Amino acid sequence: MNPVNVLYVYGDILRHGGIENFMMNYFRNIDSNVIHIDFAVQGKRRGAFDDEIESAGSCIYRLPKPGRNPFRYTHELKKIFKSGRYQIIHSHCDAMNFRILRLAEECNVPVRISHSHNINHVLQKQSILKIYYYEYSRKKVAEYASICYACSEKAGRWMYGNRHFKVIPNAIELDKFLFDSDKRKVLRNRYNISENTIVLGNVGRFDVQKNQLFLVDLLKMLSEKSREYRLLLVGNGWMRKHIEKKIREYNLKENVIFTGEVDNPQDYYNMMDIFLMPSLFEGYAIALEEAEVNGLPCLASEYVPEEVEVLNHIDFIRLDKDVWMKKILKLSPVERYADATEELKKNGYDIKVAAKRLQNEYIRLYREAREKGNV
Repeated sequence: MNPVNVLYVYGDILRHGGIENFMMNYFRNIDSNVIHIDFAVQGKRRGAFDDEIESAGSCIYRLPKPGRNPFRYTHELKKIFKSGRYQIIHSHCDAMNFRILRLAEECNVPVRISHSHNINHVLQKQSILKIYYYEYSRKKVAEYASICYACSEKAGRWMYGNRHFKVIPNAIELDKFLFDSDKRKVLRNRYNISENTIVLGNVGRFDVQKNQLFLVDLLKMLSEKSREYRLLLVGNGWMRKHIEKKIREYNLKENVIFTGEVDNPQDYYNMMDIFLMPSLFEGYAIALEEAEVNGLPCLASEYVPEEVEVLNHIDFIRLDKDVWMKKILKLSPVERYADATEELKKNGYDIKVAAKRLQNEYIRLYREAREKGNV
């Protein structure tokens, strides 16, 4: 049997974000002799994973941004769909899955998967017209999807309402995220951080949704109590200039570490003492899962789905800076356990097991479509 060809469609270039890591985790662990995965992205610049994808023999279609050139975007995407190469389109663009899957249906693609990764629209500018279009699209997605996936129950209900959907776990390579004391020493030495200093960490793109400005306010409050706190921000994004501005205003430059986008974000959990996620909304929060696997005590906002918790290391609390400060002041660095692999495997966190399930799901969907004469 020839491999089933699957196209992952995404709304940006491939960076070190949660959705991109979800796609790459499955891409690496699905058997390419059975399922061949290509990518369609927006933007002509190369992304963080392009070399890896192309080295594995997969293709990346670099489409224009639809907001700047909608007709060319539609033309190029339609050309890919009409080629007949792909039996399955798996769209990872949240509400914009509507636009992609409607076009896929017009081009007679037999299996059209909508995947919800969020519980709100990620928009830089809150224009009324754009919000209306995104809301309209969200409500229409399920009409053009032959199957609906979500990263969590909450993300599924937000996108599909009462329609049926299936939760696909944001599984990870467990071994990569287990605590490593040697890596902790190396990284803390690199940044001149003593063991007496408590490192507060956050991993994610710099966006309104991720709410890193809250962490800078929090650090200011903590610094008035003690100078033994540092804030480690792993990632990048359009909000960085706003974060840096607030850091300068508070005179906290020496207390904040920016790593930028890195190829090994998993290593940086080792140098942290407490992980903080003050997000305004999340579909699942894969970085929180990674931090928990590393053994870190975690504080997360009440807007993060609680189903991410497996090892009872996460406090979900309201976004009140005084409450967060009191929690942090009470927390002391914990001795990290060396291995919780078996417990995590039982709860579906192992990408090797999860990838095999998704691989079988793709095969089932393809066979059903073929039996109906759609392939």
